[in-house]
Amino acid sequence: MKKITCLFTALVLLFCSACRNTEKLLAEMEESQGSSFEEESIETQDTKVIFSDKLTYTNLDSDSSVSEIRDILAKCGIQTEYIDNVLNWVSDYNDCMRECPSFSLAGDFITIDGTTVDYGDYYPMSVEWYKNNKRNYHDILCRIAAYELVQDNISIDKVISKENFDCWDSDTAWLYTDGDILFGREAEEGEHKEYVPFPLIDWSENTIANYFTLFDPIQIKGECGEREMFEAIQERWGERGISFADNAFSLITFWTQSGERICASHAAVLIESDDGYLLFEKTNPESPYAATKFSATDEVKQYLYNMMELDYSRYDAQVGEYVILKNDRLL
Repeated sequence: MKKITCLFTALVLLFCSACRNTEKLLAEMEESQGSSFEEESIETQDTKVIFSDKLTYTNLDSDSSVSEIRDILAKCGIQTEYIDNVLNWVSDYNDCMRECPSFSLAGDFITIDGTTVDYGDYYPMSVEWYKNNKRNYHDILCRIAAYELVQDNISIDKVISKENFDCWDSDTAWLYTDGDILFGREAEEGEHKEYVPFPLIDWSENTIANYFTLFDPIQIKGECGEREMFEAIQERWGERGISFADNAFSLITFWTQSGERICASHAAVLIESDDGYLLFEKTNPESPYAATKFSATDEVKQYLYNMMELDYSRYDAQVGEYVILKNDRLL
């Protein structure tokens, strides 16, 4: 019972989701980006326009789809080591969850009606995971999968100390599940250990510190609009010297407000090519990996919002104000 309670608490923390109006920061952003914030503006985050009623995706459950995705990721410049690691995680997940009653894994790319994929409720997936794996840990989540691929694209000058990683307090930490995966969780006195680190990850201390610095929630006061959220992220990342290289692949982050913090609720990798866009992601901690094809970034934004809206609806909650970034700029 305690395991299930811990798992549910971690999932709620993960899925449920400062504000400073600084004219100086806005001027600096306009100068560095070559256009005003108003031109990139909040209208680009419109959730009411449906750009397509079909979706083309794969869960990489076939040799041909794995080979295709491997080639796409390698062609855009991602290191082979990182690609191999992530595809090993994909195989590890699919081998365990192929018979899960909540969904059917897509092998080759398929096209379906609709703008998102409903993989079902989390509890049946959790049961399947523990039944088949015989391993007592959480699976990879979206932020870890995305960071593994894009880590060479990101520079960080000032990392936060390990004791300040936002993963230690089970009641308040947004990145609590991330801590389970990367560190494990110490047992309470007289009890067996709840989780052990994910066995297929071998990150250095520096990589882990960069990870928790990048995704560290940002304190705010009161309700934020999208403009204030974007400014707050830019300010915090500027203080820590977080910058991104300009390549054919980018980190996508979906930021929402949770209490007095704004948090990276989802992360993915976007690859741009002559044929359009490919979004690679771990859709949720319990649900499958996916690679999805789009013809325009507006379709990517619509898909991400619809997916987040579906997740939040499982808890009778709403996404609320949000902002989607491509590296450190608005998508």
